[in-house]
Amino acid sequence: MPFISLLLFLFLKPSFSQKIYEVGTGQASLEPDGKFVSLALAGYASPWDGRFTIQWNEKGEIPSFISITGGKNGLYSVDGQSLFRSSLTNPLRWEKVGDAVDIRYISIEENIIIGITSDGHLKKGDLSKKRLKWKEIGITGRSVNAITIAADRLYLADGEGLFWIADISSGKVKWERTGIPLLKEVASLIDVDEKLVALTTKGVLFQQGSTCQHNKWIKIGYKNGITVVEDMAKIAVANHHIYGIDGNNRLYIAEHCSKGDLSARALAIRSGDNIAVIVGLDLTGINNKFAAIVKEELNRKRGLPISAIFINSSHTHFAPVTQNWPTWQESNRLPDSTYLYTTVKEAIINAVCQSLDNVKSAELFFGRGKAQLGYNRSLPDRPDLYDDAVDVIRFRYLHDHSEGYLFMAACHPVLGTIGKLNFSISANFPGVARKLIEEKRGTSCTIFLQGTAGDINPLDDSADVTGEKLANEVIAVLNRPMQQISGAITTFLDTIEVDIDMKSREELLVFIRDEKNNTNVMLAERNQIWGEIMLSHLQNGMKQFSMPVYVHTLNIGNWKLVGFSRETTSPYSFRLKELWPGKMVSVAGYTNDVSSYLPTRLHIDKRNYEGMDSFYWYGMPDTYPLDIEERIISQIQKNNR
Repeated sequence: MPFISLLLFLFLKPSFSQKIYEVGTGQASLEPDGKFVSLALAGYASPWDGRFTIQWNEKGEIPSFISITGGKNGLYSVDGQSLFRSSLTNPLRWEKVGDAVDIRYISIEENIIIGITSDGHLKKGDLSKKRLKWKEIGITGRSVNAITIAADRLYLADGEGLFWIADISSGKVKWERTGIPLLKEVASLIDVDEKLVALTTKGVLFQQGSTCQHNKWIKIGYKNGITVVEDMAKIAVANHHIYGIDGNNRLYIAEHCSKGDLSARALAIRSGDNIAVIVGLDLTGINNKFAAIVKEELNRKRGLPISAIFINSSHTHFAPVTQNWPTWQESNRLPDSTYLYTTVKEAIINAVCQSLDNVKSAELFFGRGKAQLGYNRSLPDRPDLYDDAVDVIRFRYLHDHSEGYLFMAACHPVLGTIGKLNFSISANFPGVARKLIEEKRGTSCTIFLQGTAGDINPLDDSADVTGEKLANEVIAVLNRPMQQISGAITTFLDTIEVDIDMKSREELLVFIRDEKNNTNVMLAERNQIWGEIMLSHLQNGMKQFSMPVYVHTLNIGNWKLVGFSRETTSPYSFRLKELWPGKMVSVAGYTNDVSSYLPTRLHIDKRNYEGMDSFYWYGMPDTYPLDIEERIISQIQKNNR
């Protein structure tokens, strides 16, 4: 009898122990800070003039000036006779700090001030001295529109839109033409973290692009009549703040128009030597190349297997650009590299590291509800093809019984295209849902994952309404009995290769020619750009274009989470769940890579937006083959992860 009891204990022990996991969470902000003057918002190409994050907050009126600039100790201005400085704490309070007779342009770096007189003489002074003395160091030899100093170099924009550079660190200056592209009607020029920013006389803000943008001037703001209504005449940077001054000497400080709720959130779940980390991002999407960089760094730093890191984007249409949109207006084609590789990358890594560092013993539970958040916008004759499931994972810590939640649903976060909201950074309805759940449940640990929302739009016209619907259903699920998760952790990241034939040169030339007569300016420009990109691929010898689909599977005990890359349409969720009937299977889209839509035969047959037109926006050569759904599902079934 004792022997039988021992066998029974040994048999049951592994099953019991698998109900307890080590669970941790982490969170980091994705909000852009002051080092970014303005960022392009992703999600919508309209308005074609662009959607940018900048707005101006008025501080008050300042004294009249001829030229204004910024330094580490405040704003500086000249009036033709004197140099004045404002207080950092009160930019409306000014005091005279020196003489500046006939100085018409000024720029400051550290304690060095450069001035240009009305007849083009270049003068230099030292602000650290008790008395400012000007020393002539050369002449401009050309017309002057604006100047700025960056790294001991003086940049000058002339009346023709050309840019010149001179070393001011020693001796007499010598001017050289820069490789900076032409930009006409420059009214102001500043340096922000080694990037030149220009304001034109028409009130348009430009930033010099990165090397991959060929140092072109990239538009980052304009008077849109909604979030920017001011007529800016000058800009300046002081103590890491960007200031604007209008024609009436009203002073403004630049801010990002934001609800302040963008974040990267991570959930780490460990069982023995096996681990899975689920990351939810308030972003429109990322490309696989960037995801791979993040995962490789986490692998080096923390030893995480690549297949263990699951990165899902909510697809909010109100976050800065973080992926390539090659056929969009130039300001949206590439992300700001500093935002992507510092703010976003560091936020993901920090959130994941936090989640790994604070793991504690916890139990996991699965529950499913339903909420009619959206409808199938693409297949109106198939209203059944909307997965209204709301899946909820509860993790309850053993030491204090505190809880956190992961929840997922399928719906495009596109609410708020009217007025100020259209130009505002926002997590959209997932952010609303998170906040409500946290308030009502007394937790700060909530993570949202986007489902197969590729063809699903919201029913309601308010992020608050949709977010509240979702939050209420999550809470309802939590108030009902939930199924405990138990078992081992396994992770798999599979690639389904799909090669698409390129169109012929003749087809592309005809397409480009026809699009020149397209009366829709936005689509005409998009399609011609697309045609030129495809011609470039052909000239480089490309005959087929690789459009792989990544399928990421996490088995956390008896709960299976499957994530598809790309903007996955709703039929894939139903098909996946049919493969494991009666099992706890959750299906996400927008995972690890969002580089096109992932349609089915139904979409491709109709040649609708998801089935064809969207591929032009993503710069893909064509849609997927008609049998793409069957090929993907067959491979998943064969792999049986």
